Formats: sequence, C-alpha cells, structure tokens
Amino acid sequence: MLITELVRSRGDRLTATDRRLVAVLQSRPAEAAFWYAADLTEPLGLHQSAATRMAQRLGFEGYPQLRDALRQDYLAGDGPSQRVRGRLERHPDDVLGGLVDDEIGALAQLPLHITQGELDDLAARIAGAGHVHLFGHGNATVLVELLARRLRRSGIRSTALVGSDRDLAEHLSTVAAGDVLLACAFRRVPAALGTVLAVAGERGAFTALVTDTLLSLSPPPDAILAAPRGAADDYLSLTVPMAIANALVLTIARRSPDRAISSLDGLGAILERFDR
Repeated sequence: MLITELVRSRGDRLTATDRRLVAVLQSRPAEAAFWYAADLTEPLGLHQSAATRMAQRLGFEGYPQLRDALRQDYLAGDGPSQRVRGRLERHPDDVLGGLVDDEIGALAQLPLHITQGELDDLAARIAGAGHVHLFGHGNATVLVELLARRLRRSGIRSTALVGSDRDLAEHLSTVAAGDVLLACAFRRVPAALGTVLAVAGERGAFTALVTDTLLSLSPPPDAILAAPRGAADDYLSLTVPMAIANALVLTIARRSPDRAISSLDGLGAILERFDR
C-alpha cells in the first residue's frame, strides 16, 4: 500500500497529528481515495490545513495530489478477474443478497457526494442547450445511450458520441457555443476523453463529467458529478451512475415540466399509431 510505503520512507517527518490522519487513510483505503481534505480531518476535529501539511511532509504539493496518488495506487494492481473473485469470496453463498446489500450501501452514500444543487445547475445548462453531446467508452456507453434516449423523450436534442476516432471527430465538428458536452467515464481515463473535452470547450460548449474516480483531468471539465460505486477493488456495477443519470433527467423534467410532458405526450401518440 502506497501510504504505508510513504510512512516507512518519511515517517520521521510526521507529527502526532499527521500520524492520526495516516492511520485513518490506512484503515479505510477504498473510501479515502475519494475523500476531500475535510472528509479526512473533520471527524478528527482538525482543520483542513492539517491534511495539507501531512501531505507535504509525505512529499506532495498538497492533499489533492496525495489523494490522486492513493487512488492510482489502489487501482493499479486491480483487474476484472480479481474484482469478480473478490465479490464471490465475500458472498460465496448468497450472490444476489450480497450484491443487493452492496448496491444499497453505495446508493445510500450518493447524496453525500452529489448535491441536488449540483444537479440543478447541470439541468439548467442542459435544458438551455442548443444540443447535448454525450460521450462514453466501454461500459459507459450503456449509460450514454440511456441518457440520449431519455433526453430525446424529454424534448432535448441529444447525440451519443461513440465509435471510432473518426466518428468522434465528425460528431465534434458539429459542437457549437451554447451546447453541452456530458461525458461518462469510470475507473480509468478513456484515451479519447481529453481530446473530446478539449475540442468541446474550445468550440464554446459547457463540459461536464459523471464519474467515480476521475477527479483530476486535463483539461478539467466545467462540472464534475463524482460518486463512488462501492469499494474500489470490488466488482462494480452502473447502479450509482444510473441513479445519477435518472436524477438528472427528473431534475430537467421538474425544471421544464411543460416541455417534458408535451414531448412525452407526442411520443405516446406516435407509439399508438404503430400499435394500430
């Protein structure tokens, strides 16, 4: 574990307060990878600056850089087979019950990481956008397709940016000022994400990211909705980001109910014609 290695090499520089903070990081490595400084210090009755000083004594510019290093270290040796094996070992006799318990736990923590105010701000951007462009890669394409479909049903023009680099380039060439680029990415940074965010930002679009661990990107998006999906070394589903997506769609509908209801009524009328 990186934090243990750091203590071995730089432990002589740490104060008693530093060691209290380090003990928490060592005892809860999966959660600590997502914490802000206040999440670490406030339960101990300490000011956020204590986390900064501790990180600096461990050789980092500040606490965000230490947190990012801890996250990358925690994820580095992890792979799909290990995550599935770990899940089965924890719940050998009741896979369904264990999965439900874990998902409920992750969902219960969601409001601690994303506020309704953040959803309101992004919903306002999307509701007022000329076009919403949705980017996802790998498992995230499922979420992108869900969002694209539900935004269209709510009367909002949206396009899923998936496919080859050439496909992405063709889509990005249509991005304009006043649009929104919403990306979904989890665990590791997709190769194309930086270019997609950069081009969209250069063309005047508002950029946002739904994620679990990707908090330090270049260029950074204008908004980040980040929440853990469970323990970082576990087999993780899309339950939490799906909940974020659905909450965002419902927030948009609450903001513009006439638009959403009118669009859904129109969709229903067309569907009835197919059923004749």
